[in-house]
Amino acid sequence: MAQIDIRRANSLGKATARERTEALARRLETKFGIRWQWKGDDLSFNAPQGPAKGTTGTISVEDAGVRVQVALPLLLRAFKGRVEDRVNEELDKLLA
Repeated sequence: MAQIDIRRANSLGKATARERTEALARRLETKFGIRWQWKGDDLSFNAPQGPAKGTTGTISVEDAGVRVQVALPLLLRAFKGRVEDRVNEELDKLLA
């Protein structure tokens, strides 16, 4: 599996970052059919079907940072750079 691991500073505070992270998860649920759930301050997700099928990951929200870890399945490895770019774009929006 191809791994993506991105860390960003969080100046919004944990509560706001959690709200925005959940809003992002809801959009991805609608768009890609991902399933997600909170486990403490970690939002775990997976795509059991659709274009992102087999993708798993975690968004960890802390007081001073956000970390996104994504594992791409074999069929999406060739698109790792594009996926990583999109994750960075979404993080820019989330933490703005």
